[in-house]
Amino acid sequence: MNGLIFEALKRTLKAKGVTYRELAERMGVSEPTVKRIFHERNCKLDRLVEICAAAGVELENVLGSMNRGPGPVNHIAPEIERKLAGRPALLFIFVMLSEKFTPEGIMRSQGLSEASMFLYLRDLEELGLVALGRGLTARVLVETPIQWNFEGPLRPLFEMTNKNFIGWAITHIDNEATFVSFSRRMRPETAEMVRREAEDLADRAKLLAHHDQHTTPEDGLVGYKWTFAFGATPFPAIMPIGPHPRDASARADSQSALTAKGRLSLPV
Repeated sequence: MNGLIFEALKRTLKAKGVTYRELAERMGVSEPTVKRIFHERNCKLDRLVEICAAAGVELENVLGSMNRGPGPVNHIAPEIERKLAGRPALLFIFVMLSEKFTPEGIMRSQGLSEASMFLYLRDLEELGLVALGRGLTARVLVETPIQWNFEGPLRPLFEMTNKNFIGWAITHIDNEATFVSFSRRMRPETAEMVRREAEDLADRAKLLAHHDQHTTPEDGLVGYKWTFAFGATPFPAIMPIGPHPRDASARADSQSALTAKGRLSLPV
C-alpha cells in the first residue's frame, strides 16, 4: 500500500512541476531527507499529510488516484476504424465519450436532440464501442487512453480537426486561445532537447486533467485541446517558392523540359 501511495505522490509532484528540492524547502527539511522518504516509501501519517500539504494536494485525492493513474494506451480494431472513417460525426461522438464527456454534455456542446444522441449511442453500441444503460447513459467499452492509427483510414479526419483547431486558435488568439508559431535554426541535439521537454509538458497536462476528472464535477470541467508539431522544417512543402516571374532562364528550362517530354511521347 505504501508503494502505491508514493507512486501516486510522485505522479502528483510531476504534474505540479514540484521537485524534491522545492518540496524539501516547503517542508523545512533537507533534500536528502525527502529523497530518502520517497526511496524507502515509508513514513508516519503526520509526515504524509505534511508532504501532501507542501505539494498542494489533498491526501484524499492522492489516495483516490492510487489505482487510477493513466495506464497504457489501447487501440481500436482496424475494421472499426474503417467504419468510423465513413461516419465522422459518429467518430467525434465516441472521441468525446472517451474524453469523459457525458451524453448530456455532448448534447449541450453540439446542440443535439435526445433522439439524435440516442441514435448515435446505439450505433456505437452496434460497433461494440459502448454499452447503453438506462436512460441516456453509456459506458465506453474501450479502456482509455486510446491510441489512434494516424496512418490509417482516419488520417483525413484527424488532419481536418487539427487544421480546424489551428484556424480557430489563430482567430481567437487575443482572448480564448494560445497560438505560437516560429522557425529557428538550431543544432539537432538542441531540437531533441526541446522535443523531450514538450513531451514532458504534454504528459504533465494529461496527468493534471486525469486528476481533475476524478475530483471535479463535470459542469466544472472545460474541454481543452493540445496540438503540437515540431520537426525539421520542410520549407518547400509549407512555404513553396517558385522561380521569379521575370526569370527568363527558369522559363526556358521549364519549356525545354516540356518539349523534351513531348518528344519522348511521340510515336516512333
